[in-house]
Amino acid sequence: MDYTEQEASKKSSVAWLKTVLRSGTVADKTAALVLMIQEAPLHNLPSLESLLAMVKKKGGRREVLQTVGRWQHYH
Repeated sequence: MDYTEQEASKKSSVAWLKTVLRSGTVADKTAALVLMIQEAPLHNLPSLESLLAMVKKKGGRREVLQTVGRWQHYH
């Protein structure tokens, strides 16, 4: 894969993440946030804060923790 293809792939991934974070399910949003945090923890502290806020919401905690658990199991 050459540089141009890598950049196009990166832009596509970023666009997908933005779409998921804006309009995805709780599980999709959780998976996207975890992916972002794993890719660059220091640069994605806002993603970690968003994930923690989702856990604190009533009703969201269980689904977020289940999704994170599944994500860790497969990766």
